[in-house]
Amino acid sequence: MYQTYFWDFDGTLFDSYAVMAPALVYGFKRQQVEVSKDLAYQLMRQKSRGKAFESLGKQWPQVDLKQAYADYKSYERAHLQSLQPFNGAKEVLAAVVAAGGQNFLLTHRNDEAWQLLAKANLKQYFTGGVSGADNFARKPNPASLNYLCEKYQVNPARAAMVGDRTLDIEAGHNSGMAGILFDPDDLIKDCEPDLRVTNLLAMLA
Repeated sequence: MYQTYFWDFDGTLFDSYAVMAPALVYGFKRQQVEVSKDLAYQLMRQKSRGKAFESLGKQWPQVDLKQAYADYKSYERAHLQSLQPFNGAKEVLAAVVAAGGQNFLLTHRNDEAWQLLAKANLKQYFTGGVSGADNFARKPNPASLNYLCEKYQVNPARAAMVGDRTLDIEAGHNSGMAGILFDPDDLIKDCEPDLRVTNLLAMLA
């Protein structure tokens, strides 16, 4: 195990796609466009939410993307509290702390991420972190990781960024640390992580 772990929230600690994929489908359905939940999930996992909207907007140029995104956010807000952590999240976070290590949150989601962590009794395992409220450049820009390493005197050589997308791994590498890819359904191909797992508990092996 590494000494310090930086965790992505959506799709890594919490199964956010259980809400995000239907929210995207809803946003486009309000524009009379049928997008399958599988496609929505795949696009967001392989790229990002923004890239998913961009890609679908090119496919259906008649869609008002600004309104589709507003409807997406409305659906997401209404269902956010139903989000659950992935199997193994608590065990891994607890194991890091028990071994004398530290966990940090690195998410573009606003402070609702902290609220959900607290609700699931997981916030106690985190030393700190950054959220969308801190206005750092989006991953793979390493600015947020560099900030946390400097603030908490973390040695990147003994740290790892854990995420479910290529941009998470690239952010870690850009900050001089390892990248651990959580890829439960083997969707990510264009990525070179230091470790790839399909189950978070595999990180304890």
